[in-house]
Amino acid sequence: MARMPGRWPVLASLVLVAASVNAETPLSLTHRVWLLGGIPDQGTLAVLRAAGVDGVVLPVGSIELGDGGAHFSLAPLPDLKPLAGWSVTGLVWVSGGGRAFGDPATLAAQLVPVQRSLPGSPGLLLAAREPTPGLAAFASGVAEHLRQRLELALPAPALAEAAAQGGWENVHAVAIAFGNPPALGFPPSTLQDDLSALERLDARALAYRVVLVVVPLAEPPPGPGGVSLAVVAGAETAAYRPGARGDTFVLRKPVDWGGLTVAPDHSITVETVDTARYNRDLGLLLRPARPLLEGWDTAGLPAPAPALGMSREAFLDYLAGGSPNPRPEVEAEWVGEAALRVALVNPTDQASAVATTGNWVELRFTGTEVRDVQPGDFSGMEYGRPERGVWRGTVARDASALRLYLTFLAPQARIAGCVVRFLSSPRSVSTGWGLRLGDGREIVGPVERVPLTSR
Repeated sequence: MARMPGRWPVLASLVLVAASVNAETPLSLTHRVWLLGGIPDQGTLAVLRAAGVDGVVLPVGSIELGDGGAHFSLAPLPDLKPLAGWSVTGLVWVSGGGRAFGDPATLAAQLVPVQRSLPGSPGLLLAAREPTPGLAAFASGVAEHLRQRLELALPAPALAEAAAQGGWENVHAVAIAFGNPPALGFPPSTLQDDLSALERLDARALAYRVVLVVVPLAEPPPGPGGVSLAVVAGAETAAYRPGARGDTFVLRKPVDWGGLTVAPDHSITVETVDTARYNRDLGLLLRPARPLLEGWDTAGLPAPAPALGMSREAFLDYLAGGSPNPRPEVEAEWVGEAALRVALVNPTDQASAVATTGNWVELRFTGTEVRDVQPGDFSGMEYGRPERGVWRGTVARDASALRLYLTFLAPQARIAGCVVRFLSSPRSVSTGWGLRLGDGREIVGPVERVPLTSR
C-alpha cells in the first residue's frame, strides 16, 4: 500500500514532466473545459482561469448527416457575455451517415451563424460518437470554405484507425479517451484500448489533443437536485454490488435520488470519475513522450457538491495544486475507563472509492480484549492481528486489533456513532486508517497513539 502524500502540486508536476520531454521543441500544453451544463458564474470562471484553464468548449448545435446532405441545427444559446475574453470553441455534435454528405460549401454556410454568435474568434469542434467513412474528408472541405481549421473528435480507437499519416488538411484530430466516455454516448473502451490508440497516433506524426470525460453515468438518472453516493452507500440503505463498470446499490429503503424517489428493492447503478482517477488518467496522458500532443480537454465541468464523482470544489482544488486523495483524521475519545468513541472525519473535498473492505479504521490495543462494539455509521467490523504490515483476521479473544469498515468516505463526511468497549482498561491504544481510491490504489494513514490520560 502506498502511504498518503501531503499536499503537493500534482497537476503542475505532470505538466512540467510532459513539457520537458522534448527540449528541442518546448511544449505549451493547453487545457480546455467543456461547459456541457451551461455557463457557470463569473466567480467559477475566474477560478478556472486562475487554475490554468486556457479555454472553454460550448455546445452550439448538431449536424445530421444523410445521403446527399448535411443539415446543421443551431442550439439555443445562453447569455454569452460572461465568456468575454475567453478562448471559445463551439461544440457541434455529428450524427448519421451515408454515402455522401452533399456540398461542403452548403454546410459551411449553415455554420456561419455560429461564428457570428460566439465571442472573439471562436473555433469549431465537430464531435462524432461513431466513425463515419468520409467524415474527415468532408470536414476538411467545410473547413476550406470557412477559411479556418476545424477540430474533429472521435473515440480514440476509431481515430487511430481513421487518421492518415500526418493528419488531415485543415482538420485537427481530437481523441476521446479515458474517464467515462459512455456518459456522453461514446462507445466504452478499456484503459489499454485508449493507451494503444494514443501510441498509434504518436507513431503517425499526428498533432492531436485528448478529451477526458468526467461526466457521471447513473441509472436511473438522478433528479435535478444534487446527490452524492453517500445517500446509498450506508449498509442500512442498500446492498452494494461491485460491477465490471460502475457500482450497483440494491435499495433496502426509499432514497431521495436528487429529487427523484427510488423505491426499495430497486437498484441504482453509477459509474463515476473521482479526482484520483482523473489524476491517474491525466498522468498516463502527460508522462510518456508525446511530442505532438497539444493539450487536453476536461469534458464536463463537475457539478457543485453534493455530486456524483468529482465535485466542482474537488476539481478546482486539484487544478490549484491540491492532492487528489482524501486526508481523513481519526477521532478517538474515551467514554469512561474502558470505552472509546471513534469517528472518521474527512475535511477535504476528495472522496474514497466504493469498497466492501477497502475503507477502514483500525484500533490496535494491548492488555485487554474487546467486550462489545456499537458500530454506529460504520458498515461492519472484523477482529484481527496486524503482523508485519499484513492484516490477519482472527477471533475476538485472540485479537490485538479491530477494523471498522465503511463502504464510502464522502467529501466533508463524518463517520461517527461508534463506541468500542473493552473488558478492562487497555495499556495502550493506537489508531490508523486505510482507503481505496478510484484509481485502484490503496493508501494508509499513520498509526497514532490515543492518550490514556483523557480517560
